[in-house]
Amino acid sequence: MRLRSVCSVAVGLAGSALWVHGAAAQQTAPEVRHVQGSWVNLREAPRADARVLAQVPANTVLQQLAERDGWCEVSYRGDPRLNAGGKGALASPLPLQAHVACNLLAPAPLALVQAAKDPARAFWVAPSPKRLRAYGNALPRPAALQMPALIKTHALGAEVRYPARPEFEAAKRLLRAGVLLDPTNEIARGKPVDPVADISIPGVRLALKPIAPSRFKRHGEVALLHDTEADGLAAVAGSRLAVVPTDVPMGGHNRHNGPEIEFVTGFWDVGAAYLVFDPPLTIYAITHQGLVGAQGLRKRTWMIDNGDFYCGGHYTGPGFEDPPAGGGDELVNVKGYARLSDTAQVLTRLVTATALPASAVAVQARRHPKEWTIAASPPEVPQPVRIQTAVVAYEIDLDRDGIADILRIEIPSKGEMSGQPVFTHHWYLNVGGQWFGAGHWVDQECT
Repeated sequence: MRLRSVCSVAVGLAGSALWVHGAAAQQTAPEVRHVQGSWVNLREAPRADARVLAQVPANTVLQQLAERDGWCEVSYRGDPRLNAGGKGALASPLPLQAHVACNLLAPAPLALVQAAKDPARAFWVAPSPKRLRAYGNALPRPAALQMPALIKTHALGAEVRYPARPEFEAAKRLLRAGVLLDPTNEIARGKPVDPVADISIPGVRLALKPIAPSRFKRHGEVALLHDTEADGLAAVAGSRLAVVPTDVPMGGHNRHNGPEIEFVTGFWDVGAAYLVFDPPLTIYAITHQGLVGAQGLRKRTWMIDNGDFYCGGHYTGPGFEDPPAGGGDELVNVKGYARLSDTAQVLTRLVTATALPASAVAVQARRHPKEWTIAASPPEVPQPVRIQTAVVAYEIDLDRDGIADILRIEIPSKGEMSGQPVFTHHWYLNVGGQWFGAGHWVDQECT
């Protein structure tokens, strides 16, 4: 039987007879079973059209009591994910004695890798803000709420109202209460790399210190703001992460004039939201001089406006904008750490599972000269201009053991419009004595 978003499950009330006709059920000792569908109906009788008494998501735990003809008799005692913050509603008293199609159950819970292709199941297996967003974006939209129709019915800034769906309301309720995240689900850096080979630069051969195990032994011990989103930062820090919706979706467009809208903000019926960290994230900043600053971030406006990227500097993959970001950050300086000026040259920002010392770290910069000439182009450029710059590799040794823990490499290139240096920035993390890619930022000239 193919799994669907809503799976039919037959349920009988506690104490009711187990089928009054047909072969007798095979009685078994109670066994733990886990729901495999994303949003399963628990029904009053073993029929797909019977009254729904409760609905449960993937990985709900049931006790299997008996089995007959492909149906399992089970006991359902509730799921704390559906009563987040004490706000969940139960249609029937618990426990329920129920019947469920046996092919919707399994002895072990689903892992995220098994559910990743189904956004609804993936959310319930590993609830997080980014999976809530994917869940909302995957919900089927009626024709009137698809973009071809919205272009005709909604102007810029007009509210777009989506119907309430019980399963998504339950998901939002869970995220509003906040969740703890598992770093193994949120941090993915792929295979180790050789930075010198990873960013081959014509005419430049980077010279780096030999690498060996140092501060970070596991990926879950550290997250750079350059290589992960809020989910990964909260997972490493051990902070509970909540999503607090603040507005409904609205029509928007990417052009400077309209009039037609080109996108809708947010996902499903969440148009804008805050991300709230409890306890606040401690974000460390390391300067080129080795100073260590620290700020506590409790709340940030979640960037979910869905507008197209136009131009300017940006991460090419996941990333978390340096604080303060816009007007939504709630920040406090952490006592005992350096107070960094707005003009400080910060090499990296990171979150760690254990506190970084406030003492200065060791930073070694290795420069590799690079130059080019801007041709004369009167009257703007009356004569040729020689540009002298450099590829710079910063080796950051957090615990001063002589082994770099973080590597940042800046690579200049000739701007297509101005001829001036335009930089790309690459970060790498030493995890267990191997380098792993940890973020990529590209500067971009804008017209």
